[in-house]
Amino acid sequence: MTNRRTLLKAAALSIPASQMITTPVKAQAVYQTPKTFKRDYFKELGVTPFINAAGGYSAYGGARMRPEVAEAIRYGTYNKAKVSDLHNAVGKRIAELVGCEAAMVTSGATASMVLGSAACMTRGDKEKIEMLPTTTGMANEVIIQKNHRYTYDRALIAAGAVLREVANEAELIDAIENGNPAMMFWLLANHNPAGDNIPMDRYLEIAGQYNIPTFLDGATMTPPASNVVDACKLGFDMVGFSGGKGLRGPYSAGLLLGNADYIAHARANNSPNSRALGRGMKVAPEEYLGMMVALEVGLKASQEDDFKEKREIFERMITEIGDIPSLKSEIIVEEGMVAEMYLDLEWDQNVIKLTPEDFVNYLATGTPSIRIRMLKFSGGRINFSATVLSAGQEITVGKRVREVLMGQI
Repeated sequence: MTNRRTLLKAAALSIPASQMITTPVKAQAVYQTPKTFKRDYFKELGVTPFINAAGGYSAYGGARMRPEVAEAIRYGTYNKAKVSDLHNAVGKRIAELVGCEAAMVTSGATASMVLGSAACMTRGDKEKIEMLPTTTGMANEVIIQKNHRYTYDRALIAAGAVLREVANEAELIDAIENGNPAMMFWLLANHNPAGDNIPMDRYLEIAGQYNIPTFLDGATMTPPASNVVDACKLGFDMVGFSGGKGLRGPYSAGLLLGNADYIAHARANNSPNSRALGRGMKVAPEEYLGMMVALEVGLKASQEDDFKEKREIFERMITEIGDIPSLKSEIIVEEGMVAEMYLDLEWDQNVIKLTPEDFVNYLATGTPSIRIRMLKFSGGRINFSATVLSAGQEITVGKRVREVLMGQI
């Protein structure tokens, strides 16, 4: 099984002692949802709620924010300061936490990519900033390995850049020497380093030789939050992360970390600058605070405690379904750079006459509606996540799973 930090640790440096967070806190895997609210907004709007046993998918509203994050956001909605002052202070604090030169809170990982490419094309030039997405007279190519192309690389061209694909070192050198490079991009998420035609270390070495800025997309590479620290030690000029998902911060926020000059250039292309391309990518002041606190708490959290609590949740679910004929259950940890724990189920379809697809549909359309991990991400297997479950929901899920499976015997 691949160690989840193999790639990150290969090039990471140690964290200065002054920046280390050494006091562990117990991670809260299961959430205490308030018993009552003054209004049932979903009911008023005719929206069907569901139990999220899938995980922090964007389509399902992401992961729940940590209680400390929600409190920071609440503080920010009632207490006001000049936005630039707050962002400066939050950026400084986040940079200290992760050990990089500078940091900014963005309106998501995609916005980090847009602003990062804009930063490399404009380099702080006000006239160029106001020209985007027109890139006349600018270096405007983002170099990307062909096997790093993915769904979200459109963000790299949103500010007016064009993608220059390369498949090997010779093509990379040609793209630099005979092209118009503004930035070199690297995809870390869900990536197999053994498949790279140009290894990361060599890619960064060549970028340094030609003085081309580099960008690392680590958007989905949490938990643990310490991956943010490790990624910042790899040697890229900018690193982008999602603020929601594994960091459990505001879901509409993200992080852009790295070289102080390029972070400053990125901020010049962003709100509140009125003529900047990123004017609409504004971040609410309370989200600055929420993102900072999410990182503070995440870096202190113990993954061992998190997994212990999730295992206990799954064991309670197994108690509800353990005697179903032919059903096999196993608590698994999928390890890569991100480690996630799931409850995996399978059954003999000659005994329980139900396909995984039909099972997912029964859970989603029943009462209560229950969502589990998407089959396209689990290799077609039935996986449950405890990440977004509220206290007691695991029992409800277990009982409903029993009803569905026993009903097909």
